[in-house]
Amino acid sequence: MTIRLLMLAAVFAGMGPTTALADTVVPGKSEIAFTMKQMGVNFDGRFKAWKADIVFKPAALDQSKATIDIDLASLDLASADSEAEARDPLWFNTSKFPVAHFASTSFKSLGGDRYEVAGKLALKGITRDCVVPIAVKADAAGNRVAEGAFLLKRLEYKIGEGEWADTATVADDIRVRVRIVLPPG
Repeated sequence: MTIRLLMLAAVFAGMGPTTALADTVVPGKSEIAFTMKQMGVNFDGRFKAWKADIVFKPAALDQSKATIDIDLASLDLASADSEAEARDPLWFNTSKFPVAHFASTSFKSLGGDRYEVAGKLALKGITRDCVVPIAVKADAAGNRVAEGAFLLKRLEYKIGEGEWADTATVADDIRVRVRIVLPPG
């Protein structure tokens, strides 16, 4: 199995956006994706189904929040076999843990339209602190585009157990990329 899947799994990660309750995520332009290495080769993936509740107020960061739920079974690795294996217990175990959940605890300005979003990431029954650095800019249509990337340690979430726990086969680090597009604010 080309576990490409594997990862991002970790989460958090790539969605093909769905619903946002506060600021409406712009469908088709938002995504959470990832890159992982298997046997030294990069594989990309994303999630096709997710929900987000995002409030972003740069002038009042204490009022900002982000909650994202990712349907792990919606993993897109461009390989039906890898996607099926990723749903199994050694990987995401989607029958027992169908959703990855991120909930922000704070937003911090780094200056120059750069921020850190701290929160809790729950994946496969394990919850850990997570910090996502983002940069916010406006696109040609005036939408607010938040983009960032962070490393996820798959083994901390027991993603890829058994024979797949060998980091010489599948790297522990998963690079998660986030692109969330919100309407002008």
